[in-house]
Amino acid sequence: MSKMPLRFDPDRSLPEQVSEWLDEAALTLAALPATGLRPAGAGSTWPDYVRDLEDLGWDRESDDFLPRPTADQVERLDIVLTWVPMIEDRKLRIVVNMRLIVHRISGRHKWEWRKIGAKMGVDYKTAQAWHQKACADIAKKIRPGAFFTSQTPQFADM
Repeated sequence: MSKMPLRFDPDRSLPEQVSEWLDEAALTLAALPATGLRPAGAGSTWPDYVRDLEDLGWDRESDDFLPRPTADQVERLDIVLTWVPMIEDRKLRIVVNMRLIVHRISGRHKWEWRKIGAKMGVDYKTAQAWHQKACADIAKKIRPGAFFTSQTPQFADM
């Protein structure tokens, strides 16, 4: 790793920073190229198509894709995605995973809080609280000093 991609701000809430890093990871995931990933020689003659009607509802002025992520963004994404399996409570992990799905053109979350609540059979505020709890759980596990820095590469430069 060339440099420390995640910097903890000691003056701010760590769970709040985890939430921001999860949001950035969602946008980075959406912006990753989805073409050119097939093995050499494999292909399709079918054109790209809109997969569902929700894909048509974006508020952007153009239908350009999100800008390609930088190397630092991809490096942060790699780190953040290692946190999701740390969430022991299944329902919290599901909520976090749902919020990681972002539309690649609009940049909006495909699973808004009300949809998550409906899918999980709870009020949307409960779904938001579960997400906050998941961020707090992650923060407890990744806080500086929680691991030996020599064993955890993302904390090596701290």
